[in-house]
Amino acid sequence: MIPVIVFSLTFYSTSFALICYYTGQGHIISSSTFRNCGARNATNAYDTSPTRGCDTNKINGCSSGSTVWGFLTHSDQFTPELMQATSGITYEDCGRRFKLVDFADNNTPSSVSGRAQNWIDTDGSASGLNEPTIMASGLTDAGNWWKVDSNVVDDPEAPLAFIKVNDGNERGLGHIRLRWKDEIHNTVGNGSSKACTPSDNWQNCGTCYNGPKVDGSGDPYCPALGRIRHIGSKFDLTNDPLGGLPITANAEVAGLTGGFGWLLQLDDGPPKSLKIDQIEVDPVETPMVLAIPYDSGTSFSITAHAAYCSSCVETFFAVNSVDHVRASQGNTYYYDEATKLLYVRIIQTPQTYLTDWHLWNLDDLNMGGGPRTHALDRFTFSGITLPSFAYGPYLQIEADCAEGAISGHCATTPSYVEPEVCPPDYIQVSYDKCCVSEGSSACYIPTLPPTFSPTPQPTFGQGDNLVLNPGFESGLTDWYANSGLIQIDTSQAHSGTQSVLATGRTSTWNGPQQTMIERMTANKTYRISCWAKLKGTTSSDTLKLTLRIDDDVDGTKWLGISNAINNQDWTLIQGDIAVNVAGTLTGIDLYAEGPAVGVEYYVDDVSAIEVSSGGRSLESARSSTQPQHEDVEMQAASGAVVSPMFALLAVASIFLWYQWK
Repeated sequence: MIPVIVFSLTFYSTSFALICYYTGQGHIISSSTFRNCGARNATNAYDTSPTRGCDTNKINGCSSGSTVWGFLTHSDQFTPELMQATSGITYEDCGRRFKLVDFADNNTPSSVSGRAQNWIDTDGSASGLNEPTIMASGLTDAGNWWKVDSNVVDDPEAPLAFIKVNDGNERGLGHIRLRWKDEIHNTVGNGSSKACTPSDNWQNCGTCYNGPKVDGSGDPYCPALGRIRHIGSKFDLTNDPLGGLPITANAEVAGLTGGFGWLLQLDDGPPKSLKIDQIEVDPVETPMVLAIPYDSGTSFSITAHAAYCSSCVETFFAVNSVDHVRASQGNTYYYDEATKLLYVRIIQTPQTYLTDWHLWNLDDLNMGGGPRTHALDRFTFSGITLPSFAYGPYLQIEADCAEGAISGHCATTPSYVEPEVCPPDYIQVSYDKCCVSEGSSACYIPTLPPTFSPTPQPTFGQGDNLVLNPGFESGLTDWYANSGLIQIDTSQAHSGTQSVLATGRTSTWNGPQQTMIERMTANKTYRISCWAKLKGTTSSDTLKLTLRIDDDVDGTKWLGISNAINNQDWTLIQGDIAVNVAGTLTGIDLYAEGPAVGVEYYVDDVSAIEVSSGGRSLESARSSTQPQHEDVEMQAASGAVVSPMFALLAVASIFLWYQWK
């Protein structure tokens, strides 16, 4: 990482306090004060003081476009990922605060970089909302991609949209790059004097580059080749006539995650082959689900690949619902015959290995060697962490469909049927939420593990079984596979009429899993147990019942109890585990594992009961005529306050870092 600050004094012309670059970097700014920055315009929405900002006269003032924050938005070739975050921002006598800076044509038409602008304001101090906020592009030709609900606050002067993070349970940001046809994507950045049109067959022409947006004939260099939008009727063509965010030859997408999913529709039809890379998302905190329409009868091969390792491949397997995809470890898919949609969960993976596939946490340590300290690339400063993509790893979707007249695309695009994302008597009010009416507090929000009921979870006390649906008498409700497959079996049961069968196991840790975060709490001891039995000819093996515990200080640890099981009788696995954490308990999952790869086993009557507060587990494992000045004050780690008018880059560099990827 190289420390740098983009800084300009107040002379008439541009005169910004900070201009953030548009690609391949990370900016985190904290504990900083901006003073007398930004033009004093009649449209200033945040401060109406007569002394705010700088006067816009040409003698000793600043440009009317002068602003505290500027974001470069002129490029269709260079676009932002997830690269900006703030906390502890203070303004003193500032005028205009935000501007999307398009030196080419003032955002008309807009660019890929303009529509993708995003910024995590962790405490709302930069936006002025004083609550966690996602600040994003307010350009109208992004459709409702960022205008996701009625609580979004608009800053028309920038323009920006402020999305309140706490209005949803798992709101976050994600970024991906899509590639479905190399001859299209390879034209990006080609500065040809002629924009590509359908008759050019992507030859001797250019698309999406760092310059003018139209050629001499008026043809756009970076036209829409499709659209991506949020799933649900609130975002259909009736409510968003633009159809969402344009997808161009430079098919990078940054957007809100944690909702019902993103819907990708290409004008030339569903892609036969789709590569997804440059993935940035917090896999644990905010699920990213992608849906693509395909006709009935299409079969799929979906794989994840690590860089520099031809054998590092994870093959995805089919599950039986969208909820199971959303709650999965990121290696599943589901095809819905009713809506003709393929669903895939997209997670960020380590660069060079896929060993022990799971939802990697941003705090997980690197197990693949090399200079990286963490499994996932990330950018951390001042208590803020941004996911950062690594070059090389990718997700590949291959669709076995008849090719149409346009090569690389399926011949048939099914008639689109909007999925029903809300329970009965609820309406969709946001990309991630359904309520009984607009403005109502009686709402359904998808969470992990999935449940399709607005009924609140029951409360539990000491001595109660905290496991939901412990005997699988309600099918697979509240359970999902920790990779492999799980299915209900009525031929075997320890009690009741059925059990769960773990099958299709390609790793020893594959088995049934349930998320316990809403019922288990930190620094208490729990007695966990289950009954298990082997299926088939294997006469004996070991089954382990494991708690995966996520601690925001010490990271992830695995604690478990085990016992030998056989294929003749049901065997009890039972023991006490202390859920002790150094920081905050951010996640906890209970799952069965242990028998050799390929060995199938039954599980029934799973239990987790609080027995005490704290304690030790029985077993643990893995474990004037002069120009007016715009001053910016930034607080250093020592607590000193300095003015960059006098100390410029040397001290200010402590607060703004960028990271070339």
